[in-house]
Amino acid sequence: MSAVKRSKISKFFFFFVLMLAVLAMVGFGLGGIFSPSISASVATVGKVDVSADDYFRNIQNEISTVSQQFGTQLTIEQALLFGLDRRVLQGLVTQAAYENEALRLGVSVGDETVKDALLSNPGFQGLTGTFDEDVYKDSLRRSGMTPTEYEALVRSDASQMLIQAAVSAGVNLPDEATLAIMKYIGESRGFTYARVGANNIAGSVPAPTDAELNAYYVANPDAFTQPLTRQITYVSLTPEMVAQTLEVSEERVVALYEEREAEYNTPAKRFVERIVLSSQAEAIEARSGIDAGDMTFEQLADSRGLALSDIDLGDVTARDVGAAVAEVLFASEEPGIYGPVDTNIGPALFRVNAAISALSIPLEEVHDELQRELAIEDAGFRIGDVASEVIDLIAGGASLEEVADETDMQLDTIDLSEGQTDGIAAYATFREEASASEVGEERDILDLEDGGIFALRVDGITEAFVKPMADVAQAVFDGQQTAKTHQLMLARAEQIINAIGVSNGGSLSDFGGSLLLEDVTEVTRTSTIPDLPPSIIQDVFTLEVGEAMVIEDVYGAVIIELTSASPFDPASEDAAAILAQIEAQQTQKLSQDLLAYFGAALVDTVQPTFNQVRIDSLHDQLNYSAN
Repeated sequence: MSAVKRSKISKFFFFFVLMLAVLAMVGFGLGGIFSPSISASVATVGKVDVSADDYFRNIQNEISTVSQQFGTQLTIEQALLFGLDRRVLQGLVTQAAYENEALRLGVSVGDETVKDALLSNPGFQGLTGTFDEDVYKDSLRRSGMTPTEYEALVRSDASQMLIQAAVSAGVNLPDEATLAIMKYIGESRGFTYARVGANNIAGSVPAPTDAELNAYYVANPDAFTQPLTRQITYVSLTPEMVAQTLEVSEERVVALYEEREAEYNTPAKRFVERIVLSSQAEAIEARSGIDAGDMTFEQLADSRGLALSDIDLGDVTARDVGAAVAEVLFASEEPGIYGPVDTNIGPALFRVNAAISALSIPLEEVHDELQRELAIEDAGFRIGDVASEVIDLIAGGASLEEVADETDMQLDTIDLSEGQTDGIAAYATFREEASASEVGEERDILDLEDGGIFALRVDGITEAFVKPMADVAQAVFDGQQTAKTHQLMLARAEQIINAIGVSNGGSLSDFGGSLLLEDVTEVTRTSTIPDLPPSIIQDVFTLEVGEAMVIEDVYGAVIIELTSASPFDPASEDAAAILAQIEAQQTQKLSQDLLAYFGAALVDTVQPTFNQVRIDSLHDQLNYSAN
């Protein structure tokens, strides 16, 4: 799919780089090198080199983009693990393959095309709406590329677009294929379904024998496995711990409350629309018409040539609208039409769409919360002092026990297993440090996510093991009974299906007295139904009308019976628009796939060579700059 990706990016980048064409094109006298260049190429594709500069910039951008998606900055090692380097290099190599093909065919664009695109691009237009040389220079400077590099990239990208346009020209999905897709997607079905629960089982679930319990225990070892567990000794100090020992003056609490008074005490608000009429009589007549149902508030606005944006006042307080209007609008919290009311711009009708009551939270209600917040804020300073003490002690060879004796750090232990998130294990930093530690190794002090500090020592590691049956007897019993109940529900569902089949024309509705039946209509292959397994949609389209089947899910069994099947109607009112949309989507996809195959074929034909030593050095440079 690298060629497809390149196709989408190149359209944007083409118009961007066109704006940065060479001096000879525009005559602005720009030149020089604005940033140091990373010499040598990382790959050669035919007669075209993939420059180290391009690779360095692109992988930086890719790492930045993926880091934003993950919410954390990726290291170069993580980027390589995720294959970002291969994705970037593949895209650049495909781009170079297109450029090489353009050279082979002699495809290029004229100077006027480059110049016109540069001058007309809004990205380099100033306040007057015309090309601005200063904006142009600033963007070129920040791009880290020279005019010569831009010019080459402009022409290369434009040439590639010409080739891609030629490859994808005339790609159309036959009408028969479009109709076939629509018939498949547009077919709708209706069905009845019912859940078979424990209450539908005849009698109670039989008590298990010892043999059955043992068989369940042996068959489900994962359910009774104690995961790998680390025995950890640690010292920690969190803002919450320190805050409990600190006193906060009443004056500071009051000051913080006053600072946030606007949050705790807000006036009542109304979301209001207003239509101003020319006279009181006209306003009364309009209100009467609305009350009688002869017109709506929207129709009144429309008759006066007013759009929603013209009449919307947003959320207003009593102070915003004046005493006379406030007396009317704030007399009730009910949405509706209010007025007419005389305003300083004439008689008006108001529509209140929503009401927000006034908020008044006294200091007494938030006093403890504010006091705790200030104490935690103060705790940060104390933790910083303690951290310095602990660093010196650990550097001097002190054990965690000695650190706890000589500082405010608190000593504790925990048996930490995978997936545990209670207590100190709620901190991701603690879990990561524990996993990275060797047994007996004294680790340095580290920060917790909330500003606290900790240090730990792994005292031992117990490998994962299946717990003895005697220790998990109740869990084995409960699991076996749940599994047995599940089996009985499926068996009962199959009995009902068989009864329907034997009854010659029977239906799931025959069991309406014992099952809760639900009807679903107009289901297509792209539908989703809450609380039902996703596979049910596929199963529904395998049935003939009147047929039924049992679907197993985590809750037990679901019986579905197909009640109707409606094929797509090409003559329906919306059919033409739907078919046109599908044809456009499928043609675009077909075109993208064709470009992807063509790009891959170009790369395969020229057999690119790679400078792995240069690539590795760039990765090292990225790692060095990050640190």
